[in-house]
Amino acid sequence: MVAAGATTSRFDRWIRAAWMPTIITMLLIYGAGLHYLVLGLPGLGYDKHIEVVPVGWRDLSAHITETANVYRKSSGADLLIVGMDRYAIAAELAFYGGVHDPGLETVNSHLFGGMGLMYGLWEPRNALEHRNLLLVGWTQGDLENRFIEAQVGELGPIEDDVLIRDGILIRHYYHRLAFDYRSDAATAK
Repeated sequence: MVAAGATTSRFDRWIRAAWMPTIITMLLIYGAGLHYLVLGLPGLGYDKHIEVVPVGWRDLSAHITETANVYRKSSGADLLIVGMDRYAIAAELAFYGGVHDPGLETVNSHLFGGMGLMYGLWEPRNALEHRNLLLVGWTQGDLENRFIEAQVGELGPIEDDVLIRDGILIRHYYHRLAFDYRSDAATAK
């Protein structure tokens, strides 16, 4: 950033002159990006793929934990929460959900033939027989397919819910109760 000596090269002079505008530009970009993550930007909503940035996970875990607790109180049965994406929902709910409920159990879509990453090793499908599930997904399609229907005794309705932060819509998510999970049902890929 500071020249060691006088340079005569035109490129060297251009590089030296570009440092200050570059630093100012980067500070503005990083500042706006961090402000977006924490408070959002005035007049702009969040991106529809907000699951890739750390916004709303605490709120989602609070909503899901509340939904699970309502079910637990009404039925008296325990509930396993299933994130129906590759791993983000299950992992983030396990991380943030412990704040709301230390006994929160999460797994992911490996129960229905999806890619489970490590969840398939941590929670083998046959060890979860006859459990009741709360399925959570980003789209309705995540919660309605032939694999799910073939492996549970009964399905509740799909419910649409929203994440809102400071009055700004973060995104929609969907959840559904599934009763009596059976791992031995055929799951063709």
